Amino acid sequence: MFSIRIGLTVATALMAGALGVAALGLAGTAGALRSSDASFLDAISAEGIGFDSPATAISNGHYVCAALDDGVSLPDLGSEILTYTDLSEHQAAVFVVSAVENYCPEHTDLFE
Repeated sequence: MFSIRIGLTVATALMAGALGVAALGLAGTAGALRSSDASFLDAISAEGIGFDSPATAISNGHYVCAALDDGVSLPDLGSEILTYTDLSEHQAAVFVVSAVENYCPEHTDLFE
């Protein structure tokens, strides 16, 4: 579950559009984990998404991927995030898009 401040009302259309944009430019080098973490934290910070610690935010980003791996739908994931956070719809979309872009690009097809 989400322990950072994220308030997300992820509408399928919003998520689809946002994730379509996020599918552009994915890293894949040995140093990608470190730069993926920095990229993820930069993206969510730029949207005003606060977090208790970078490790917690990164963990929640990986949670998004694990949920998608388990077959959770975007609307259900969005509902869960919104239940446990205080993000706007836009911030929630940015969080999910950034998580997918940086940690599980194999899920970008969910936004097409």
